[in-house]
Amino acid sequence: MVLNTLILLMEEDYEELLRPKEVAKIFNISVETLWEWQKKGIIKAVRLPTGKLRYPRSEVERIWRSLKAAESR
Repeated sequence: MVLNTLILLMEEDYEELLRPKEVAKIFNISVETLWEWQKKGIIKAVRLPTGKLRYPRSEVERIWRSLKAAESR
C-alpha cells in the first residue's frame, strides 16, 4: 500500500521532457531556431546531468498556446 502511494506521488511529480528534435518538429522550425528561442528566453530548457538539453512539456504547451492566441487575433 505504501509503495503504491509512493509510486503514485512520483508519477504526479514527473514531467515529460522532450528532445530538441521533437520540439522543433512540433513547431515546424529547425533545431537551430529552437536554440535561438532558448537564448532569447522565449522557451526554457533543462540541462540533464549528461549535458544534453531537454524541454519540459509544460513549456512547449505554454508556447503553443501563446502562438495560437496570437494567431487568432
